[in-house]
Amino acid sequence: MAPGPQPLSHAAGQGEVAGFRFSTADNDAPFAAWRSVLATLFEATQTQQIPPTGFKADLLVQHFGTFLLCRSFAGSGRFLRDHRRVCSDDFDHVVVSSVLSGGIAVGGKARRLRPGDVTVVDLSSPMRFAMVAADALHLIVPRAGLPSAVASLSPMPCRVFHGDTAMAIFLRGILESLSNASRYFSALEVNALGACFPDLLGWCLGTVPVVSSVKTRGDLGRRLRRHIEENIDRADLTASRLAREIGVSRSQLYRQFEASGGVDTYIRGRRLRRSLQALADPRRADTRIADISYEMGFSDEAHFSRLFRQTFGQSPRDIRAAARAGDSSLNGLKFPPGPVPSFSDWLLMLGTG
Repeated sequence: MAPGPQPLSHAAGQGEVAGFRFSTADNDAPFAAWRSVLATLFEATQTQQIPPTGFKADLLVQHFGTFLLCRSFAGSGRFLRDHRRVCSDDFDHVVVSSVLSGGIAVGGKARRLRPGDVTVVDLSSPMRFAMVAADALHLIVPRAGLPSAVASLSPMPCRVFHGDTAMAIFLRGILESLSNASRYFSALEVNALGACFPDLLGWCLGTVPVVSSVKTRGDLGRRLRRHIEENIDRADLTASRLAREIGVSRSQLYRQFEASGGVDTYIRGRRLRRSLQALADPRRADTRIADISYEMGFSDEAHFSRLFRQTFGQSPRDIRAAARAGDSSLNGLKFPPGPVPSFSDWLLMLGTG
């Protein structure tokens, strides 16, 4: 059995984008290994009778702080994200995919995507797709990172931009440019891209229609997370006030954030994580640290600094200095600890970390 996902090295010329690579090469059960990697999001089924070692797949995942860029190649297969999985994992991300080669059919009506086409799907909705020897780029961004006019609380319908349309050309060019330049980006450039890219993507997607659907457990989670993100500056954003403003019971509220250690822990984590992003954002290099702490809902700068150091092991001032110097060690604070990245952990960290 071949090893699992392997972190990318940052040798000379390899840039400062954190990432990992997975390949079925030399794996004695390649499709099973591929299915295991994708199990975070999809149930995978092989569609062609080929020798056990005949299936090939590769996945490259790169983390830009506020979004993931993935490049995948895989032989034939069907992939399902059903209602049960949507309700159980509560992933709340939007995926923009550009087909480079091969064939992909997406959606219940099996819309066929050709090389050059771009599709936008919402992980909060059930979906199915099939592929044959498909090479594609995928950009994954959390719903909370996009403007509410683009990613409202209701699921977005699947959208397809055909390859000869202006938006397909533009989005495809963005994804391909990111992929081609990723090995050359400095730490400072990675921070800058992470800070501004969700706004650019929001402009590209524009206001989209919503789809009517039966309400699920995820609907409440999205409402709560959106409310927290939009009111993060309020020092009075507490569990009791959140329950009252959203109109849910305390027990409902606590169940939603049980996996995150509780409501207050989640809110504090989001405040600290967004403070880290603001301190590393070159566009905010002249903003006072005290002002950033107040913007993130902390009423006392000294208390903020203590919590920040406890969480990240460095002071806000140290982070600001590292960002200005383009220190690559800053990237290590943005991701879960551990020598080998986890696709599931990275997805969760995008929306909640």
